[in-house]
Amino acid sequence: METTTGDSGTNGLASIRAPNSTAVWRGVPIVGLSLLLISLVRTGWLSDDAYISFRTADNLLNGYGPVWNVGERVQSFTHPLWLALCTAAFGITGNVYYTAIALSVVVTLGFVFILVTRVAVSSRHLLVCFAVLLSSKAFIDYSTSGLENPLTHLLLLVFLWGWWCLRDDARRLALLSLVAALCMLNRLDLILILAPPLALSSWRLGVRAIRPVIVGTLPIVLWLVFATFYYGTPFPNTAYAKLSTALTTDIRLARGVDYLLRTLIFDPVTLPAIAVGLAALVWSRCRTDWSIAAGLLLYFAYILYIGGDFMMGRFFTAPLVVAIAVLARTEWMTTRARAYAGAALAVGLGLLAPWEPALLSGYGYSDANNLIHGRETREPADGGRNVFVWQITDERRFYYEFAGLLKVGLNGEPDHMWKRDGQALRRGGRQVVVRETIGLTGFYAGPEVHIIDQLALADPLLARLPGGDAGSRIGHLSRKIPDGYVQSVATGLNMVANPDLAAYYEALREVVSSPLWSGSRLRTTAAFLAGRFEYHRLAYLETTR
Repeated sequence: METTTGDSGTNGLASIRAPNSTAVWRGVPIVGLSLLLISLVRTGWLSDDAYISFRTADNLLNGYGPVWNVGERVQSFTHPLWLALCTAAFGITGNVYYTAIALSVVVTLGFVFILVTRVAVSSRHLLVCFAVLLSSKAFIDYSTSGLENPLTHLLLLVFLWGWWCLRDDARRLALLSLVAALCMLNRLDLILILAPPLALSSWRLGVRAIRPVIVGTLPIVLWLVFATFYYGTPFPNTAYAKLSTALTTDIRLARGVDYLLRTLIFDPVTLPAIAVGLAALVWSRCRTDWSIAAGLLLYFAYILYIGGDFMMGRFFTAPLVVAIAVLARTEWMTTRARAYAGAALAVGLGLLAPWEPALLSGYGYSDANNLIHGRETREPADGGRNVFVWQITDERRFYYEFAGLLKVGLNGEPDHMWKRDGQALRRGGRQVVVRETIGLTGFYAGPEVHIIDQLALADPLLARLPGGDAGSRIGHLSRKIPDGYVQSVATGLNMVANPDLAAYYEALREVVSSPLWSGSRLRTTAAFLAGRFEYHRLAYLETTR
């Protein structure tokens, strides 16, 4: 395999030329892709959180709009672009479960195609890249799951291809700005990785950067304008729900460190690979690659500051993809011996995982694992001790038994009590209920059931009230339901007991439930965005301390 690079003159990594390849080395992309595809089929699964977005997709397809509870405009998703792809695919196939996994696999294969044909400079580099990808639990787990990670991987790789392989001019900046905008449409916080290289590229072009940046970023600007008009805020409701927390900064930082350690111990490849990628960027001969390293460091600082996440490894797949792109071009891997050593090190580290290494995963949560170990029981050998560690969950392991591709059977639906809860709610007709796990329950409950999400991901009022305590899981911050709130939702009358919160809720309800083009709603939305009602919220919080 040989690749050529653009004459950008800006990147030492991009100036490498592939060595001559033997037939064996030319087979690396085929073998690597085949093993990855087998791994994705073996480990394919969907998470409960994915079904939160799927309910919105279902409502949109059935004419209720991009909402979670019908009649309440709340952006309960963080990934408008991924939601759009899923909604279109669901509309074509009429199936959610298999379609979501298939779409994830197809997008992941697109990522591999770009890696092989546009980014990697030789099959020796690809050998190391595939070894890391196949050994990274974070990458394998979240290349399906129904979440937006696969599209994030593809878009980040396209951005890096443009950064390294295109001539440094206005057209490149326009492309980079467009891809960055699409990344933000997929997850707003990805801008932390991309802002430094974008800023550097813009600075180098001076005033000539204004037009390409404006044109390139148009998609995210249009979405933010639409979201502000439709939902009453440019930011997703989940951002309020997860960042509005009673946890102090020192507790969040400690949780962020726990998130790093949990990933390092149970996924021993992902963080070391990112560290190697960072080192390659720092010591690159290119004077502009420091901006990518700065973006990665900024992203890690953000992860630490917010306390990480409750899903082990999920937030680290984006920086891992950047590291993979760097490994695909670094000068360190130009010799056969170094390629073998790098691949062997990645595989060896991966096999050190204390529970089912990613390279071998896909059967360890099933009867087959016990059969191999001579255990005549369905219980896992570790007794489930590795599922929840430091309040951080091995999500695929938790969901795989009832939501894994090789587990659901031909009906293509997970079988779990949350699904059955949703089905029972649907049979009960129109009603208002409170739940903490809303994905499967909400999807199967249907549009007539209004679910107040106690974790606030899909609830506009609760998301704006601080949640959690020192013992809460990051991202799963339960709220105390204010007196009268459930009755208010059920009757349509403002029955919230606290007068300050009632005033705040009255304004918020007009923003999210009144007719879109109502003059009163537009004025209230503008006042809400300007913080005119914030003193009511703060006054209420004073009474709860």
